[in-house]
Amino acid sequence: MRRRRPISFANLSAACALSALAASSIPGIARADVSSFFAFGGGATGQFASGATTPDMASAFTYSIGVGTSPLSSIVAGIMYRGVTFPTLGTDIGMALRLATGSYARGDWGLALDAGVAARTWGGGSYGNWPLIGVLTVGSPWGFQLALGTQQWDISGAPAANGYFAALEIDLLRLTVTRQGSTEKWWPNPNPAGGHEPKTVGLLQF
Repeated sequence: MRRRRPISFANLSAACALSALAASSIPGIARADVSSFFAFGGGATGQFASGATTPDMASAFTYSIGVGTSPLSSIVAGIMYRGVTFPTLGTDIGMALRLATGSYARGDWGLALDAGVAARTWGGGSYGNWPLIGVLTVGSPWGFQLALGTQQWDISGAPAANGYFAALEIDLLRLTVTRQGSTEKWWPNPNPAGGHEPKTVGLLQF
């Protein structure tokens, strides 16, 4: 069996830089009022090998970073780089597109949905090589969030991936840079990314 080359984190960093450059050319992202995300956490996973009827269980450590359109929008679109490490199995590294509610991007209650593809160099192909990934994140104030993810199918034609994970995370940028709203009663943020959401009284905004 031909030995597969591991993913280079230098190449991943270069990809991040190129994506950031591309994002800067998109109207709405080129301005300073971008959404930003940097989260990590831990949980558990179940991964099915090809032909298996029971999953291989393992702990899971998640991490993600990305940027998006203005947090003042009702819907925020962004680009995410995601990783999940299963200590007894291996590491997935992937890229995804994100759609999130504006309240999530502003560090309050909200939802984010990521969809993309991951590179999987472990398992000899029996768990898939390039699975599609989907992650639903339920965000709360103070940067805390619950991430529910799945890895399915395989775009390379290898045996299909079939796995799931759940993790409790904290997003440091939702906690600090973009945070506004209900938590400001206890910890004001005088200059959140994009500025404060306009206050509405009746039909007037100010």
